[in-house]
Amino acid sequence: MQINNEILNDFIACQYKAYRKSKHQNGTISDYHILYNQLRKKQRANFERTISEDKNLIISNSVFDNIIIKGGISLNLKFANINIDLTIDGIEFTGNKNIIPIFITPFEKVTKTDKLFVALQATFIQNEFNLLIENCKIVSGINLKQTKFKFSSFTKPIKKLITEMNKILSNSNAPVFFRNSHCHVCEFQNSCLEKLIERDDLSLMPALKPKEISQKNNRGVFSVKQLSYSFRPKKNPYRRRKFLPELKALAIREGKTFIQEIPNIPQVETEVFLDFEGIIDRDSNYLIGVIVRTNSTEKEYSFWANNEDQQTEIFIDLINLLKPLNSFTIYHYGSYEINALKNISKQLTTEQQEFLKTMIDNSCNILNVFSLNIYPPTYSNGLKDIARFLKFDWTEKDASGLQSTVWRYNWEASNNNELKNKLITYNLEDSRALMVVKDWIASIGEKNLHEQNLDFSKTIDIKNDSYHKWGNTKFELPTFDQINSFSHFDYQQKKIFLKSNKNIKKAVKRKQSSFVNKIDKTIHLFPEKCHSCNQSTNNFDLIRNAEQLSIDLKFTKNGIKKWIVLYRGGGYRCNVCKKIFSPKNLKKIPYYGNNLVAWAMHQYTQYNTSYKKVADMIMDFFNVRIPLTKMSEFKIRAAEKYKDTYDEIKSFVVKGHLLHVDETKASIKGVPSGYVWVFTNMDSVFYLFMKNRESDFLKDLLKDFKGVLVSDFYAGYDTLSCFQQKCLVHLIRDMNNDMLHNHLNTYFKDIVFHFGELLRKIIDTVNKYGLKKRNLNKHNKDVNKFYSKFINKHYDDELILSYQKRFQKNRDKLFTFLNHDGIPWNNNNAEHAIKPFAYYRRNNEKQITESGIHDFLILLSIQQTCKYRGINFLEFLKSGKLSIFEFQEKSK
Repeated sequence: MQINNEILNDFIACQYKAYRKSKHQNGTISDYHILYNQLRKKQRANFERTISEDKNLIISNSVFDNIIIKGGISLNLKFANINIDLTIDGIEFTGNKNIIPIFITPFEKVTKTDKLFVALQATFIQNEFNLLIENCKIVSGINLKQTKFKFSSFTKPIKKLITEMNKILSNSNAPVFFRNSHCHVCEFQNSCLEKLIERDDLSLMPALKPKEISQKNNRGVFSVKQLSYSFRPKKNPYRRRKFLPELKALAIREGKTFIQEIPNIPQVETEVFLDFEGIIDRDSNYLIGVIVRTNSTEKEYSFWANNEDQQTEIFIDLINLLKPLNSFTIYHYGSYEINALKNISKQLTTEQQEFLKTMIDNSCNILNVFSLNIYPPTYSNGLKDIARFLKFDWTEKDASGLQSTVWRYNWEASNNNELKNKLITYNLEDSRALMVVKDWIASIGEKNLHEQNLDFSKTIDIKNDSYHKWGNTKFELPTFDQINSFSHFDYQQKKIFLKSNKNIKKAVKRKQSSFVNKIDKTIHLFPEKCHSCNQSTNNFDLIRNAEQLSIDLKFTKNGIKKWIVLYRGGGYRCNVCKKIFSPKNLKKIPYYGNNLVAWAMHQYTQYNTSYKKVADMIMDFFNVRIPLTKMSEFKIRAAEKYKDTYDEIKSFVVKGHLLHVDETKASIKGVPSGYVWVFTNMDSVFYLFMKNRESDFLKDLLKDFKGVLVSDFYAGYDTLSCFQQKCLVHLIRDMNNDMLHNHLNTYFKDIVFHFGELLRKIIDTVNKYGLKKRNLNKHNKDVNKFYSKFINKHYDDELILSYQKRFQKNRDKLFTFLNHDGIPWNNNNAEHAIKPFAYYRRNNEKQITESGIHDFLILLSIQQTCKYRGINFLEFLKSGKLSIFEFQEKSK
């Protein structure tokens, strides 16, 4: 069939729509499309008038006849043969067979879709009529601004589109279709929506992007109902997380609102509900709707701008309305209103700008509540969907932001008061819908969640009704909870059976008496000289006694034992100067000694033993009772002591010739997106905690690093200027997984096979000679051959294109090890170093705090460095040394 403008436009918007149009099916044209066509017609007429005045117009509304006239523009030029029937808005003739296609849009902003459409037109006319096209132009906006771009920049997406177009148009079966951003202006939107709802399609949920939907389809999840069964409550429900589409699907399936966390809505005397109407393409706002509620009194206000020149005035009116209010909170939905306030700020006085800042500081975005905390049974979190779920409706059934744009354009063309009133009503109804949603959120409290309200459910309660699992049972009746508390093991041993069972009574008594600490050594702290007059004499009088007990461990040749030292001192008076002083502050002597802390932190860090287990072990082995809070203090104490040791390791690692780096997610209280980074060479390791995955800190940390950085393919490393080696194991894992999921893709399998052969040859050399440049650099020729034969070629397959881009982007980073001595081709060293933290994270997910993770990473860095260097971690802690390198030298 012939390719025309309609099919090209439709195919860019939706393949299924293009398929239906190719079968001569028609739907109901939307008001937006009618408006768009009217505006386009007017814009083309304006452009024709302009170039006619400039005497650049050659001809209009004609058919291309292969005659090239240099230095002019033809409008509405038709290119037709048996394959295509395309009418181009304009053609600028620049030379022999050289033309510039022109597309005219009525809007101010040029979109990627506009560029893709004219580039697609250019591809067909270039191929069918043997023309030379280097650039395309787009004429936009009221000032007929001309935007030129290179035609070649769209070569890849166009080739992909044409391939898919040929497949679909030549196939009698309809393609699978999904809901996308074009649906709300499509003529087939109602019929398609019915089919999507019938099959319960995942694309009904706008939060799911096409790539995510494809991933879930590969796992066998195709419907919203299927997705709902994949939701699993997290171990720690109080940690902030990103939006959970599985929980949203569960809410839709059960028709119930799920609460992650009860939102905290500010309580103020005056509430302001704000909604703006604007034309995004112009970056302008023409209508502000406000509802001001004080106690039970509500007042509505509308501020209308006839044109862009009056835009500033309506914002000043808004400021003057709110300025007299003493205390208020502005509620809005999404970021549009706040961004509009920030943008208009430049056009206001300093005083007005200050109040605008107050407005922004006192604002509350209701949409954020639905992004994190509340999951109502609606496909989207749009204001319209949620308000309609709450039984609120608009006067106009087709009311939407897009429809309001159509009304505004039509009002500008006609000055019809009916359209103006319709817009003002719609705008105020948006504000009222916002008020309804806010009041509904505020009504959600602990009370209706605990009263078994069928409309609400806390996420923490999902699948938490089993009475046969480990952990604390949640009883429905407080009486049951109290009875259960009396049955706990410790309570029964100490309170109940103690009264009736003599053996238990003796055991408890024996256990309590065993905590008596026998003094192994007493140290008298007698002053050697007076702190005041510095006289060295024994002529001191003890005027105040003081004692301090220190419980420690003593390491002997054959074992470890508890060692208790009693320090005796106090206040002394010098008989020479009569001053009173203390030879040593007994309070500075720790109750738990350094060896005990060292042994506890050794168990905690090296063997990933929990605080409780370490405390139990110390109790069983040495008969020393240590509260869990003290264990936390042990970690802080050790981290402070060895901070300089950590800094020494860090400085040593970043100054070497080789550095492995990796990062992993860290579940930290109060830090929803924390990451732990590991940096290691062959004999030293250090860890860093950062609040996010942003890599900006690496530039400062590695500013003096002159060696080779070995890492995975995270883009954050690409900003570093040092030599880099990407982990080839990561690459072959990804290729292997994709080959398993695409085993019929013979072209991809061929690339994978030959890449495997290339690596096999290189690894054979590594196994024979080691990581030596003089033996490895011969394989650079093999690498170049692989690239020329398999990478630097034209492909249409999406999977191969993704790997082609990856290979080309990292061309200088995949085989760096061939040109350096001692550089590994994988990042296994960093992956191995990250495992100790991963084990710690798994066992302590609910307890890790930001300060706690910093302290632990100091100790873990030292422990892992000791392990890499063959040093006994406990021996280092016992030694009291603060430098691992000095300790290692003395141990030789």
